[in-house]
Amino acid sequence: MGMWAWIQPVDRIWKVVTDAEKGMLCVYNEKSELIQERKGLTREELYFIEQNFLGVVATRLSGDNTPPPLVIDIAKPEPEFNYMYA
Repeated sequence: MGMWAWIQPVDRIWKVVTDAEKGMLCVYNEKSELIQERKGLTREELYFIEQNFLGVVATRLSGDNTPPPLVIDIAKPEPEFNYMYA
């Protein structure tokens, strides 16, 4: 579970809570009212949101330092030489 402080341009701070175990992302305003809730997200989707969005616009308050999801590198197949088209 990770907690982020997302500072808005109108001097408000929203709290973003991510939970990779449950696949949830919740956004709360300064009055602790739930603004948005997303359920059913995969671990990879949450990692993508945390790294590419929250990592830029928010400050991490707490959370576990789980390693990023494993992505297997797939090599592009090398086309073989065809004498018919040479």
